[in-house]
Amino acid sequence: MNTNATLPNILFILSDDHGAWALGCAGNREIETPNLDRLAASGMRFTNFFCTSPVCSPARASLLTGKIPSQHGVHDWLAA
Repeated sequence: MNTNATLPNILFILSDDHGAWALGCAGNREIETPNLDRLAASGMRFTNFFCTSPVCSPARASLLTGKIPSQHGVHDWLAA
């Protein structure tokens, strides 16, 4: 194993409660998203996805844990 190998620097940015259609870089001409468009142009943009839940809190918990709602236990929205 090469101990001198450089690991990739990964920063995952999620625009919460924001449909993919609502981005300038996705072709929307009515909504201006210059900062997200610039990030998309200089990084990696995922265009295919799967949502584990139509409710925000279980979906967020799935992103953080890598588990589906029946495994992580968050089944409904959580109040702030």
